[in-house]
Amino acid sequence: MANYENMHSSEVQRLAKQGNKDALFEMVWRIDELQPAEYRNGPVERFVWHDYWFEKAADAGHIVAKARYARSLVDRIKNAEDRQKAIRYYQSLVDDFDAGKLSGDDREWGEVAKLWLGVMLCEGYHTQRDAIKGAKLIKEADAFTNGLEGFGFKVMETLGGVFGQGCAQSGGDPSIDDLKQAIKYQEIAINRFNAEKDDPNNRGYLDFAKNYLEILKKRKESKEEIKKITGKESTYYSEFAKWQEDMMKISSDAQDWLDAKKTAMKRLRERLAREGW
Repeated sequence: MANYENMHSSEVQRLAKQGNKDALFEMVWRIDELQPAEYRNGPVERFVWHDYWFEKAADAGHIVAKARYARSLVDRIKNAEDRQKAIRYYQSLVDDFDAGKLSGDDREWGEVAKLWLGVMLCEGYHTQRDAIKGAKLIKEADAFTNGLEGFGFKVMETLGGVFGQGCAQSGGDPSIDDLKQAIKYQEIAINRFNAEKDDPNNRGYLDFAKNYLEILKKRKESKEEIKKITGKESTYYSEFAKWQEDMMKISSDAQDWLDAKKTAMKRLRERLAREGW
């Protein structure tokens, strides 16, 4: 395999123009060499450069590019275009993993994709919500990610949230059984964090998990007490749908950023076209 990291930029560009997926991925990191100063000074321009080459490499079949680009899209403003694109890349990785097409280190990216695709399907931001499939994918990811530092905690903490918010079934009001599952997963998460001696910078996540565990226990006890009295589980008006709607709203500042990103992407494509890409 060629050593792209130490390769001269002109050679990287030559191979990238031929569609070499590794060279296309290397182009992501060449912004300071290849972009004019006016294109790389602002955060929007850097995002655009990275997006352009991440997408090119991902579409050429680069496994790491698919995973990292999808995650980058998810971490931004929750707009429909980015999140639907992320789902496509994650689903591609999951399909390849399940079909046995990933080997070696690439299998790790397939399992990570299962986790985040599962989370996205449970959340349903600007995407078709499928909580049952989402929870299943998160559980499947656990078989592998328990061995990765920090991921064992994150998988279980995420799954606890899925059941605790009622996302594991069609409604927004978790049942007593849902809450029992949520408690179980939060307790596992807390124990894993302590056992792994996770990154001290993540201590806030552990504190959140502990606080959330106490809330879950109180909710379960309350619903069980009402069931003893009335003979049936209590339900309440769930604001889940409204919460989902609020989470998907884009502020004026965020919209300005998205508009600036589109303008910068257009400029970059025009420039690259003039250079023969």
